[in-house]
Amino acid sequence: MLRLCRACSSRLVLQPTPPISPASFYRGTSSFLHLKLFQPTTSRRRSVFQPASPYDSQCRSAYTISAQKLVSAAPLKWQPYLRLMRADKPIGTWLLYWPCTWSIAMASPPGVLPDPYLLALFGVGAFLMRGAGCIVNDLWDKDFDRMVERTKSRPLASGELRTRQAVALLAGVLSGSLAVLLQLNWCSVAVGAASLGLVATYPLAKRYTYWPQFVLGLTFNWGCILGWTAVHGDLSSWAVPAALYFGAINWTLIYD
Repeated sequence: MLRLCRACSSRLVLQPTPPISPASFYRGTSSFLHLKLFQPTTSRRRSVFQPASPYDSQCRSAYTISAQKLVSAAPLKWQPYLRLMRADKPIGTWLLYWPCTWSIAMASPPGVLPDPYLLALFGVGAFLMRGAGCIVNDLWDKDFDRMVERTKSRPLASGELRTRQAVALLAGVLSGSLAVLLQLNWCSVAVGAASLGLVATYPLAKRYTYWPQFVLGLTFNWGCILGWTAVHGDLSSWAVPAALYFGAINWTLIYD
């Protein structure tokens, strides 16, 4: 490699640059990354790589920020119940809802958009059932949550809510979920009711098995089957939703 330098007042001389060893390149790159990316900035404009707060390091999305604002704007008595349902962390609802939409879209006739009414029903159902799962999870784990830094501020672990209040909320959420489910055909009602066993036992999978993510995949992607039966009314063509369900389980294993 050659470079141009000024050896005197006006004459340019070509001089060879010394070769760069891999070790020198690594040290230089590491120093650059350390100085440019991880040192605090004094500029008022936030750097792309510089978190503004500890929460930003968790890559909060706009949905999460909006949900937290809504929960904060709710009456104070409601806020512990909303946080128990993880209403301030909506990503779980999306992860439950997306497989439902995929299944509904695949089950729709060719050239026809998915039914908006069905999508809305499943959206409400995903929110309620995700909340029910979180309540069950916290009821199982409240004693352990008190000893973990990340979970000790949850409403049950911190003592904000009592067990009977959580059970009452769970009954209300499940009643709302049942009301949504009854809007579908009877095959879908049976398929939806079958998911309750997975919802109730997932917390135990974390304690007694080495594959809690697999049980989470079975639970979170049940909508692949439910969405199909909601459109077709049966599982006669079971191969398509089964393949979608299997693929979505692997997707959960990867992201979790």
